[in-house]
Amino acid sequence: MFLNGLKAKSIHKQIDKQLRKRDYKPSGAKPVVVALLQDSTKPFDPVSLKKILKILNLSEKNLVLLAYVKTMTKDQKELPSLFSEKQLGWKGVFKTAALENFKKQRFDILISYYHSDALALRAMTAMSNAVLKIGVSPEMESVNDLTIHVNDGQESIFIKEFEKYLKILKVIH
Repeated sequence: MFLNGLKAKSIHKQIDKQLRKRDYKPSGAKPVVVALLQDSTKPFDPVSLKKILKILNLSEKNLVLLAYVKTMTKDQKELPSLFSEKQLGWKGVFKTAALENFKKQRFDILISYYHSDALALRAMTAMSNAVLKIGVSPEMESVNDLTIHVNDGQESIFIKEFEKYLKILKVIH
């Protein structure tokens, strides 16, 4: 237990370091790659996800999904689109190549669609190399550039606000 607390503290230090370095600068370019980071217990509705892609004028191949699970089963460990707290090491180092690649990949938009305060989700959002980070949880405002306050299951409201704010930020026209 003591070591878990120290590990969490080292991860929080890395998150804080990333947040201090973060400075959102709009690129002015049309979004090409979008990522969705979510809690697997409350996933984003697939029909609504297609609406977001339509707003951005992107196809499904331009979308990268990553879902957090509290505890992974043996079968889930083989899936690169799932991750858990155990795959997060000291100082915020992700233990798998797929997670490190997700963290380093440049996304035009990262949608952090979760309300969970899981350390792994917070770390992935904060350490992501996304240009624009959009979240839904008021508790995660510090790690996102834009927070759209909606509850789980309110994807239609999220989509309306998402489109409105992307137009305001001139990400889409």
